Amino acid sequence: MAILANEKILTLDYWKPARKLEVGDYVFNSEGKLVKVTMVQEYRSEECYEVTFNDHLTISGDQHLTLPVEDQLYRDRTYQYKNKKKFRRPLTLLKVIRLLELPLISKRNRGVYSTPTAKPLEFPHQTLPVPPFIFGFWFFNRRANKVMTSPKGYKDHIYQQFQDAGYKITEHKKVANGERSFSVYPSIESQLIPDIPRTIPNNYLLASAEQRLELLRGIMYSKSRQYKKCIDRFQFSSYYRSEILKMQGLLESMGLRTTSTYDVTRKNYRIRFKSRLQLMEHQESPPVKVHISRRYIKNITPIQGQSCVHIETDGQDNSIVVGEGFIACL
Repeated sequence: MAILANEKILTLDYWKPARKLEVGDYVFNSEGKLVKVTMVQEYRSEECYEVTFNDHLTISGDQHLTLPVEDQLYRDRTYQYKNKKKFRRPLTLLKVIRLLELPLISKRNRGVYSTPTAKPLEFPHQTLPVPPFIFGFWFFNRRANKVMTSPKGYKDHIYQQFQDAGYKITEHKKVANGERSFSVYPSIESQLIPDIPRTIPNNYLLASAEQRLELLRGIMYSKSRQYKKCIDRFQFSSYYRSEILKMQGLLESMGLRTTSTYDVTRKNYRIRFKSRLQLMEHQESPPVKVHISRRYIKNITPIQGQSCVHIETDGQDNSIVVGEGFIACL
């Protein structure tokens, strides 16, 4: 692997620039598994490139940067195996300098080469003050008076989640849309004192895959119309870019590719994504046995020479996921 020294890499100690990695640090590979860093070597390269994907995310390195890629034949085969059985054909490993020689856009104006998103990152289980589903729902649904409101059609499921977690529910007056507001005992705030978070804490974002899935489910139930059944697609919106970035990191850490946009009219940020993970009761996403979430290579641009880092791990394929999109490279 040969990436720029300032590229960010997620470790068990949160994010680190590549140049700050040390032998013995734990990072994640393309399978989402923890692997130990066995070598870190910084050097200067005059031949560097930036790879841009169709979702505008980038990864940069020198001429030795290698990506595991799919071509059209590979993608066709994955769709043939979809929902039927596991697909075990290995990905093709191509260096950036080799990709520069190949056409990246087909005659039909479609991407030729793609790279799969990383599989859900396998963080260790965390001891959390509030169950993940409850925290996700409360964080995006809470009101100043410690009251929450169940979005239309979700009341029974939400109440059941709180009751299963040991909370006592008290219903209040009806709100404008006909749903009742409610509060719980003990209050969520009392369990988070003295530091009631203004953003999703890292211990929730770095929890196990099962805990992060529950957190995501709670967030999806916190507002209405976040899942469109007719097109099997989720969306999440916020006026705060910091919240969108946290959500994007959470989704990408679960192996889900996101599309982020800014709505000029409504002046808010929006993330759209599809998921084969069961996030809501009325969701009708088909099960899948082949990991097919991917991003396409759109462009490769030469950039100014700078410091790079060569990294090796004890993983079988020596891959590491890099950046907020958890892009796998070697």
